[in-house]
Amino acid sequence: MYKKFLELFGRENLLEQALVTTITMLESDLEMFLASVDSLRRKDDATLPFDIYEKDKEINRYEHDVRRKVLTHLTIAGTHNIVPGLALVSIVIDVERIGDYTKNITELAQAHPTRLNPGQVEADLAFVEQVTQERFDRIIQILKDSDFDMARQVMHDHREISSRCDTVLNDIISGKFEDLSNADAVVLALYFRYLKRIAAHLTNIASSIVNPFPKIGFKYENGDH
Repeated sequence: MYKKFLELFGRENLLEQALVTTITMLESDLEMFLASVDSLRRKDDATLPFDIYEKDKEINRYEHDVRRKVLTHLTIAGTHNIVPGLALVSIVIDVERIGDYTKNITELAQAHPTRLNPGQVEADLAFVEQVTQERFDRIIQILKDSDFDMARQVMHDHREISSRCDTVLNDIISGKFEDLSNADAVVLALYFRYLKRIAAHLTNIASSIVNPFPKIGFKYENGDH
């Protein structure tokens, strides 16, 4: 899908500008993600190096800008090139939602009195955090390089992180981890949920690269995922 952006529209036009803006949005999402995780997991006062709400508003403005550029381009170019533009609009919806979930993580940090202690699930949590961060890096690279194979691999790997989150969530709800306080258990369950949703939205972006437009957000169409 991504290759068609440059093949159909070339460089230095509205759609190319919209794509560059989308990558900037993802880089801002990553900055917000790293800061929110650090606030929840490694700080007792939930401080952040920037105003995450202003950063989120900036991402929203970027989303509006992308939509305007795509609409203007398609108005000029005609509907025969509509699919790449629609795919890009779909991508920025996922990017915007990721920003919302990073805000949710920040709000967990603000509500929790000290840094989160995951107890027995530290290894699981560290794995999910690391994979999610790496997925940000991979998606940004995918958009920059039009890397179809990497996008397909991201989709293929999603099941592992999704199932890991679900397993831990079910164990928390069933009271399996007696070393967790009630407050830690609630925050931890929500945190795993937010991480799972962030990873899912990143996977949706990968699907926008490898799937035809009607199947964006679904499994890789040849059954590999």
